[in-house]
Amino acid sequence: MKKILAVDDNTINLELLAQIVRMYYPDFTFFSAETGEDGIIIATKENPDLILLDIMMPGLDGYETCKVLKENIKTKHIPIIMVSALGRDSVERTKGLNAGADSFISKPFDQIELKAQINVALRIKGYQEQLKKLYSDITLVEERERRRIAENLHDSLGQTLSLAYMNLSSIETEGCNAAVKSKLNFTSKLLNKAIEESRSLTYDLSPPILYELGLAPAIKWKLERFEKEFGIKTQLRTNNIDKPLKKQYNIFLYRIVGELLTNINKHANASEVLVELYTKNETYYLTAEDNGDGITKKKIETNSKGGFGLLSITERIESIRGSFTIESIDKGTIARIEIPLADG
Repeated sequence: MKKILAVDDNTINLELLAQIVRMYYPDFTFFSAETGEDGIIIATKENPDLILLDIMMPGLDGYETCKVLKENIKTKHIPIIMVSALGRDSVERTKGLNAGADSFISKPFDQIELKAQINVALRIKGYQEQLKKLYSDITLVEERERRRIAENLHDSLGQTLSLAYMNLSSIETEGCNAAVKSKLNFTSKLLNKAIEESRSLTYDLSPPILYELGLAPAIKWKLERFEKEFGIKTQLRTNNIDKPLKKQYNIFLYRIVGELLTNINKHANASEVLVELYTKNETYYLTAEDNGDGITKKKIETNSKGGFGLLSITERIESIRGSFTIESIDKGTIARIEIPLADG
């Protein structure tokens, strides 16, 4: 069901907007609120496709309301059109856009112009939704291909190497000279190493534990391998994660944890890493905290603009209506991912 929310302290304005919506958008449900506080509550609950927002209101004004909506993980993706008599003032328009509004229209407004503004906002939102779905679909296709390759490695290459190792190990070497024994032993070690590397590659491509046991056991296994390989102490904490996420979201989060661990190993100079999974207020949280050097705002901006690490994580999370933040703390860095359980 498509929805439009209007927030205005003037009931006459709300009735006018309701009539316009009924006239031009008959398949939309219209919601209204007379205060910014009520508008935030309705937007969080109903998740409308568009918000028409007045500026001059008692309590929270339009600027404050817009800022709260854009900072809320559940409402940040909703386009907001500010509808106000202050719209003729360039300073006020700039202030509204800086608060997070997507466009501005002045009162008294022309109905045709308002309709055009609404159409543009809905069209852009539609494109954004299509791009996010495309990004999500591409990631899932990539994951399916990873799994196919992993299964082929396990069933074909892995089995062949194991059979070769067994055959080689069964050779009777008692009557052989020392040089032959040495070469056979060396070859056996090479095959054994190849088997281990094949198994490791299979798990890196598509860990069976993720599909069979879920996200938390898969992350625990990932952390144990990370600790063993790099000597960085790891810990996993979970709390109230009985409500499962969609399978594709588990895949996203598992891959993201891997990227975060890679960044920590390369840049943080950390000796400890703590990963937490928990749910609170209908939101699923994943945090990764280290005790390393920390990260500056300049490094975050540089990485987001020029690199693919943090930018890739941000795009993946936003494609599933989540949010990703990273910041320095007293000792180290904390990365936080939030996903609304209603979507996840």
